[in-house]
Amino acid sequence: MPDRGRGQARQPKPSFKQQRHFQSKPSGKPDRKGFRPPQPKHSRTSHELDPRKLAYAVLSRLTPGDLLDEAVETELRRQGHEPGLAHRILPMLEDATRFALLFDALIAHVSTRPPAKLDRDVRAALHLFLSWYLLDSPQAVYAHGQAAVDLLPPNNPSRGFVNACVRRLGEFVQRVDESDHLDPSSAPFWREKARLGHGRFVVAKLPIFPDPEKDLAGHLAAACGLDRWFIDVLLEQHGPQGAKAVALASIQPPPLWVRVNRLKANPEELAGQWKMAGLDVERQGDALRLPEHTRIVELPGFAAGAFYVQDFTSQQVAPALGAKPGETLLDLCAAPGGKTGHLAELTGDRAKILACDVGPEKVERIQENVARMGYQNVATVLADARSVRFPERFDRVLIDAPCSNSGVLGRRVEARHRLNAATVRELTQSQAAILGNAARNLKPGGTLLYSVCSVLMEEGVDITRKFMASRPHADEPGGEKSSPSREDTGWEMKVEHIVLPRPGHSDGMYWAVLKAPQ
Repeated sequence: MPDRGRGQARQPKPSFKQQRHFQSKPSGKPDRKGFRPPQPKHSRTSHELDPRKLAYAVLSRLTPGDLLDEAVETELRRQGHEPGLAHRILPMLEDATRFALLFDALIAHVSTRPPAKLDRDVRAALHLFLSWYLLDSPQAVYAHGQAAVDLLPPNNPSRGFVNACVRRLGEFVQRVDESDHLDPSSAPFWREKARLGHGRFVVAKLPIFPDPEKDLAGHLAAACGLDRWFIDVLLEQHGPQGAKAVALASIQPPPLWVRVNRLKANPEELAGQWKMAGLDVERQGDALRLPEHTRIVELPGFAAGAFYVQDFTSQQVAPALGAKPGETLLDLCAAPGGKTGHLAELTGDRAKILACDVGPEKVERIQENVARMGYQNVATVLADARSVRFPERFDRVLIDAPCSNSGVLGRRVEARHRLNAATVRELTQSQAAILGNAARNLKPGGTLLYSVCSVLMEEGVDITRKFMASRPHADEPGGEKSSPSREDTGWEMKVEHIVLPRPGHSDGMYWAVLKAPQ
């Protein structure tokens, strides 16, 4: 989740030298020799922006799994708009992306062609129609249908097909609003109805989803818009209740949580201040839960670094490292800097912390957040966590490794379209390399914490088990012993947690704390 609002870019003011050469506004009319002066180029205004058409342009070009923020900003620039207008397009794209597989299941019952065989522009128009109709204003079904048809150029031969599909969809499915129950142990599932989040449901005239009693994997995949392979893995690793928890949590974003920076603020006082301003605030320790659409950057204390946006589960990771004032700490894969900052707060900003990540833009994000939060003992470095060696070793190392995001599907809507066996296999190779290299930057007797925002065993439990069972490198703690495994050299697993996402509450994660031998 973004930890700062999207700022609107401003046109730079011309310098004095530029200004004195300005002439009166060109008339655009040709002179006597037929020369037409060039017109000045300006960014198009927000009034010229058609959010629906721009969303269609993005969605029809989007490759499954692409980051929506980057795709929207690229399209805005291509059409001459400011990137700061992305907030007007992203919500409908997030809905269309989150429920793409569910929408395909609906389209399959009214289309003469399978959704996978449809042209990308046709499929994009139908997905946006269902997004507007089912998630925006269901009363305006005919207006939404005409808007979907008009997304295609007048000479596009598929307009008639789209028109027929949206009319049939408007008759075949409808939205109903009612209270919902998200406890995985007792949440009901239906053959003709599926959840859309926040008490919204799509109801079909026929039972179109697999029977949850006979084919739970098929039902969760279709009704929750997830890949069947992923549901099968969840059922194998976490059982029916675990699979239901992950699937239900993927339907809507979890609540907005912030971590109070105790170096600058008191959680009770900050919560009281926000309540007096009219916000509904729930406190759990240093974590404050806010309404979903709260404008974070406008809250008192944001600019001063009084709090940081971080999910409730994620706030439990950094304390597990047990960092103390005066120690040297390394945060690998640190961007955007949430856990780096939490370590600074937990040590009273008296530990020496080095935050590392690959990519200048990631390091820049860490630096921006460190500056806003006011930490004094955090340095940053551009480096690859898989191979970097530092001249001095650290007392403790924290790893928040790149992963499939399978525990944060409610928040990362694109991630569901990247979940497959090949991607997970590639990620585990990188995760194992990062963990192995972290050990080589650790002091004897030091502590290492490995975490991922994934609930797949391959990325969590299996990585740490293989690490403990593998022969240590010669230049890491315990490496001087001729033992076949790290466990035999004295490495210990002190803590291990796998937390499944709680629908409507928080994300899922895995973390383990490993202690090196002296």
